[in-house]
Amino acid sequence: MNQPIRFYVLASHILLLFLASCENESALQKSQVFELGNISTEAVEYSTTFSKTGSEVYFARSNGEWGKGGMKSTIYYSQQENGKWSTPQVVSFSGQYNDSDPHLSQDGQSLYFISKRPAKDTLPISSDIWVIKKEGNNQWGTPNKLSVPINSEKSEFSPRTDQYGNLYFASTRSGGYGQGDLYVAKRNKDSFVQPINLGPTINTEQGEWNLEISDNGDLLIFEASGREQSLSPYGDFYISFKLNEQWSVPQPIKEINTTGSDLYADILEDQQLLYYTSSDSLKSTNTNIYVMGWDALYNNYRESAMLPK
Repeated sequence: MNQPIRFYVLASHILLLFLASCENESALQKSQVFELGNISTEAVEYSTTFSKTGSEVYFARSNGEWGKGGMKSTIYYSQQENGKWSTPQVVSFSGQYNDSDPHLSQDGQSLYFISKRPAKDTLPISSDIWVIKKEGNNQWGTPNKLSVPINSEKSEFSPRTDQYGNLYFASTRSGGYGQGDLYVAKRNKDSFVQPINLGPTINTEQGEWNLEISDNGDLLIFEASGREQSLSPYGDFYISFKLNEQWSVPQPIKEINTTGSDLYADILEDQQLLYYTSSDSLKSTNTNIYVMGWDALYNNYRESAMLPK
């Protein structure tokens, strides 16, 4: 092959790689169903949590109908090998009771989740936060229910931790601003201190529910219902940034909010990806898991973030 032809072939190959890269980047600016037919199916899937490398995922699945009540969920697990996600399997500690909202800690050694399973304490059975840890054989041990004041007589949802081990969650406990509020319990060695309400900039007399917190705790995405800016009565995504130790005014995420339920954001910061759950429309009784690029969304809403007056 002579020099001009070799150069042309090389240049063409580089151009094709560049165009493919641009196409993939452009596609991820729009949401895509995650693993259609494998992880996202005709059943109800929601609430992902990934390992730090993005090669393991835990999520909740139910064969019930979204929004109809009485739905029993189970936690599933899938692993990516050679670029392919395995068929999801029920985790060792789930399947008997109503389990949901899994959250994997930064080191991958602890998994928080919501369960209505019975416990030895005196609290009535409700949606409570449990944690399970990996043992020496890298297998999950025995689930333990977090004690009061993390759990209450009311319901808790959506546990999330930051890189410092602080625990964020939603709760319908008394003393809040509305139907459901968001709280943080700071980590103190091997335990948590009294939960603190995130305050009236975040919480309102309406409902604030499922949340995601950034690794360093300075960004919050949550589901809210009943706000004037909302498209759906069943919950839309809002985003807030911590500026000068204050939370900015929550902004609706217009790119992904629908007339259905939009909830359970999950940010993979190292991969710059955002995973989330949506039912897509008001009439839908199913949810799927979606994925899209995160950096453009972040930059857009970070630039327009404002502190309350």
